[in-house]
Amino acid sequence: MKVLITGGGGFIGYRLALALLNKGTLSNAEGQQEPISQITLFDMAFPENVDARLKCVKGDLNDIACVETALGGDTGAVFHLASVVSGGAEADFELGYKVNLDGTRGLLDASRKQAKPPRFVFTSSVAVFGGELPEVLDDGTTPNPQGSYGAQKVICEYLVTDYSRKGYIDGRSLRLPTISVRPGKPNLAASSFASGIIREPLNGVPSVCPVGRDAKIWLLSPGKVIEALIHAYELPSSTWGVTRVINLPGNTAVVG
Repeated sequence: MKVLITGGGGFIGYRLALALLNKGTLSNAEGQQEPISQITLFDMAFPENVDARLKCVKGDLNDIACVETALGGDTGAVFHLASVVSGGAEADFELGYKVNLDGTRGLLDASRKQAKPPRFVFTSSVAVFGGELPEVLDDGTTPNPQGSYGAQKVICEYLVTDYSRKGYIDGRSLRLPTISVRPGKPNLAASSFASGIIREPLNGVPSVCPVGRDAKIWLLSPGKVIEALIHAYELPSSTWGVTRVINLPGNTAVVG
C-alpha cells in the first residue's frame, strides 16, 4: 500500500511517517492488514537527515500537477495534515483560504483519480467551535467558528463527508485539541503558547503567556495524536457515522 502524508515535513507529519514505518502495515478496504510499500511526504520543507525509506516531494498544495504526481494513481492512504495554522490564516485571509480550503479541495479531487477510493484522514481542529459553549462538548456540538481558520476547517469537514458519501474517498475528519509540548520555536498558531509556557522555561528562555491563568485548554500529547491518527485510519468505514467527524479525546487544563 502506498501512503501520502501532506505536511509530512512537519512536527506531527514526520513523526506519523516514522510510526507508520515502524508499524509496517495498514488496513485495506477489505479489513486486512496490507504491507506499506511506500510512504511519500509532501511538504514545502523537510527535516535534516530524513529517513531514507521515505520519499520526499517538495511542492505547493495548490500545484495540482505536483499533488497528482505525488499521489501517482494507486495511493491507498492519505493523511492530510498540511495547513496554514490559525494565527497565520487569520492574518492572511487569502492565503488561509487558498491553502486550507482550495488546497484541500484539490487534494480531494486528486484522490478521486486513484485506482480505488483511498482512506482519507483529515486533521480538523477544535477551532471549529466558538461563541457560547456548553460545559461539555461532544461530537454533536454545533460548530460555530470565530475565526477564518476554524471556518476553513469546518468547510473541509463537510467536503470530506460529502466526498465519502459519493464514494470518492473513505474519509474521516479528526478535530485535534492543542498538541503540547511541541519542540522548536513558536509558530503562528494561536495556541502556540501552550507549548511555549512549558518549553521555554525548561530551556532557560522567557515566555509570555497571552491569556489569563483561568483560561482552559484542551490538550493532547504528540504521541497520543499519532496513535489517534493511525487508529482512526484503521477503523472500518462501517463504524463511522454519516458525518465522518469526531472530536479527539484530550485533557482539559487551566493555564495556571
